[in-house]
Amino acid sequence: MPVSPMPANPMNVVPRGTGERPAPAGAGADWHTGNRFLNGPFAPWTEENEAYDLEVDGEIPADLAGALFRVSSNPRFQPRNTDRYHWWEGDGMVCGVYLREGRAAYRTRWVETDSMKVEVEAGEAIYSGFVNGGTPGRLPEGAPRAKNVANINAGLFDDHLLVYFDGGLPHALDPETLRTLGTYDFQGGVDVLCTGHYKTDPDTGDMLFFAAVGPTITWYRADVKTAEIKDSHSFDIGVPVLMHDFAVSGTYAIFFVTPAQFRLDLVAQNRPGVVWDENSLEHGVQIVLMNRHTHEITWHELGGHWANTHFYNAYEQDGDLIVDGHRIGRLGSPVDRLSTPVGSHEWFPPALPYRWRVDLATGRATEEMISGVFGEFPKINDAYTGRPHRYGYFVTTRSLADDTMSDGLARHDYLLDRTTVVEGPDGLTSPSEPVFVARENARGEDDGYLLSLWWNRATDLSELLVHDAADLRRTPLARVKLPSRVPFGFHGSWADHDVLDRAIAAKGDDR
Repeated sequence: MPVSPMPANPMNVVPRGTGERPAPAGAGADWHTGNRFLNGPFAPWTEENEAYDLEVDGEIPADLAGALFRVSSNPRFQPRNTDRYHWWEGDGMVCGVYLREGRAAYRTRWVETDSMKVEVEAGEAIYSGFVNGGTPGRLPEGAPRAKNVANINAGLFDDHLLVYFDGGLPHALDPETLRTLGTYDFQGGVDVLCTGHYKTDPDTGDMLFFAAVGPTITWYRADVKTAEIKDSHSFDIGVPVLMHDFAVSGTYAIFFVTPAQFRLDLVAQNRPGVVWDENSLEHGVQIVLMNRHTHEITWHELGGHWANTHFYNAYEQDGDLIVDGHRIGRLGSPVDRLSTPVGSHEWFPPALPYRWRVDLATGRATEEMISGVFGEFPKINDAYTGRPHRYGYFVTTRSLADDTMSDGLARHDYLLDRTTVVEGPDGLTSPSEPVFVARENARGEDDGYLLSLWWNRATDLSELLVHDAADLRRTPLARVKLPSRVPFGFHGSWADHDVLDRAIAAKGDDR
């Protein structure tokens, strides 16, 4: 059923619609494969959608005004090798859920990268997979040599909605229409790529991020007012670690050197490029600290063979550097079995919350497990980045069905050493990474809301759930019924209405 167009500015007004919702039939691709990453909540959604005045069970809090932006991993064309296709390789499709005055509007659009345009012109997938390898198609003359899938993270900076991918430059989108404007290079300060993860300095508002190219890590700080790179520093870690996330404290940028590697040489041979190689680290896992002010580098041995996945936060306290994150036993195909890479149903062993400490006087590093609840996608109240935090939020991965990645939402209280877990109402499952949004005039660290997208098996559509972050319960404050399924993706962020409206106004007549 056709959907009425959204208003010129859905952030200021969310008008009454017809009450009709687009029929999902035919919007989900079915490529007849047992690959977990192409079924269930991962299955592609082939249409761009928009709708407004969405159905809501419960009540959207009146002070929750702005937009949740998420990017999904959503292959636009059937992968050339569906058996070897990996979740990390799907095309980026951005979802915006706009909330204002207790009402909700919605829009999704593809991130129109140059490599996607090549495949659209061809009408089929051209590029090979980079995780498990595959068979590439014939690249037309002038086509990008590698694919920028633009599918990792999305957030507002410099009045643009930036969409990130670890293997290339971010793409800038109009935050209202979600139209792709082109690649974004921070006023010419970044020339190759930058990580899908970034942090915001709570004191200055500057963006903190890095790039990983082989064994070389480059640190960046971008000015929040000018978008120019104000600080950068490169250093060598010796091995091409799959460096996806990092942490920052008031003094340090923190990187983990693990057996998980990204091998460009193997990708060029159409072999699996995400490799687990324990023999590459003579002393096991190491923590590398870079002083953000002096660029001094120090190394700290933890030992063992494992990988970090994502971090909550890091901070300095009583002479220690404390780092919180999740730890996994293996990430990638073992280097001795690249001809038969790890399959989709065994790719991610369960990860657990851990705390790492570095004694800043002696340099000694230690670790301890914080919770026995398996999970992923850890988040905090971002206002506490680099500062002591009490609460961490994540999705659980405890007892999964064959087609899901996550099965609950969790809150860990570091002071009380207590983890609270809730599952979705009415069978909702596969929650996305939770995003914390502070209440207006918040009085405490957990005084706010958790926003996450869940999969409804009965309708095969997605719902936005709004939970009280301080009082996590199975029944949320609000369930916003989306008109499509947002394929299970990675990361996203919230933009408050004032930041969002300013970014929209800055675009003016450029649309």
